[in-house]
Amino acid sequence: MKECEHYNLPQGQEYRVWSKAILRQKVGHDQVLNDYLVEDGHYSINQKTLALYEFQQQPLLGKYKSVIFDIQAGIILSYNSTRSLFTAFSKECLLAGLEFQREFARKINLKSHNTIATGRLAYFSTRSYNSGNIDWVALHQMVAFQPLNLSAVAFKTVPCADSDYVFAFDNCSRYISEQIDNGLFYNHALYQLASVHLERILGWHVTATKGKSLIDQPEYFHPHEPLTNLSLKHILVNLLDKKQQRYGHYLANFYEFPKLVESHRIIRQISQRPDTLY
Repeated sequence: MKECEHYNLPQGQEYRVWSKAILRQKVGHDQVLNDYLVEDGHYSINQKTLALYEFQQQPLLGKYKSVIFDIQAGIILSYNSTRSLFTAFSKECLLAGLEFQREFARKINLKSHNTIATGRLAYFSTRSYNSGNIDWVALHQMVAFQPLNLSAVAFKTVPCADSDYVFAFDNCSRYISEQIDNGLFYNHALYQLASVHLERILGWHVTATKGKSLIDQPEYFHPHEPLTNLSLKHILVNLLDKKQQRYGHYLANFYEFPKLVESHRIIRQISQRPDTLY
């Protein structure tokens, strides 16, 4: 990832550390901060996203459901919740969507769902993203993290033009440190899986990228489970099978006819076009 030239965020020591409480204290009251505030009802998660704070339950200034820090765009005041922002990201940007993310986590025996990753981008939620509206941080933009207590953590950004920022989060999972480690391993494992598929199977040349962020720090890449038996193709095929099985069960429940499950399986099996040239 190309190093950023600067952060389009307020400078000075008093603007270096951020948290949900600090946002409530400063937004709408600090004149310097006003130059960096942007209302945006159509913001999209992207690689320049740094962190997202949710205000769904108690909207900021009575109307904003989330606040997003973006390297280029500044501080985004959004009418959309963090949940809706990442739902849109998963639908528009993720190949095979969130279901693939969950399936891949299951394949490498990670039970918690805290990370949405692509191999070069990794977004980490401070509680399981099944919990709903929660805070998020972009691990690919962070260089370090430090637990503050049992349920709080702070992340430090990669320095840009001699500037860096700290994003603090409370009300986190009590296993936050372990889950960050797992999230970084998950992202690395996905990168390895995609690289093998592109290089060995499809003949692409994948250039190894070495950055300064957490996702490039090898101490987090210890294998939880062997990755040698994993295949991107097989995971996607298994995922499609599960979707079809779920559809068969929904159909049987809707018509209150349990035998439809087996009928659906047989029909799907015999209707599959084989992967042959003929």
